[in-house]
Amino acid sequence: MRLLVVSDSHGNDTDFRWVLEQAWKRTGRIDAYVHCGDGCRDFDRVANIMLDRDPGAFLCAVRGNCDFSSDRPLQAVIPAGDTRILVTHGHLYHVKSYLNDLDEAAKANGCAIALYGHTHTASMDTLQTLMINPGSVADGRAALLEITNGRPRVDLLAF
Repeated sequence: MRLLVVSDSHGNDTDFRWVLEQAWKRTGRIDAYVHCGDGCRDFDRVANIMLDRDPGAFLCAVRGNCDFSSDRPLQAVIPAGDTRILVTHGHLYHVKSYLNDLDEAAKANGCAIALYGHTHTASMDTLQTLMINPGSVADGRAALLEITNGRPRVDLLAF
């Protein structure tokens, strides 16, 4: 399964579309598109573009601290084969200071992987779980997560 993960587009769906186009030059089919908040309305505006390219792709977006008046959830647990993934913006887990709370939340939800944003800095860390921040779309960042036979492979993309 191949997931394209983005975050923090902050109302700029032009940058979001550009990042998608750049990512598509490097990838084959995408099975799931994930937005980790602060721009979930941007995600809604480009959903048809993603689905035109990858019909049947799974779409998931969560609400961040700047997604005012959105009815999106603050977090979601999504399956990727037998692997469970926690998707959150990260602000509720203090990710700008440390990752322990996010790690514990992922573990409590039975997730081996956590996807988050909020810091605008691309990173990949492992405590009990693999924690991936794609960075900000505004900075030309995204993450490609491939899971094969339960084994994750991460490519932090910069354009």
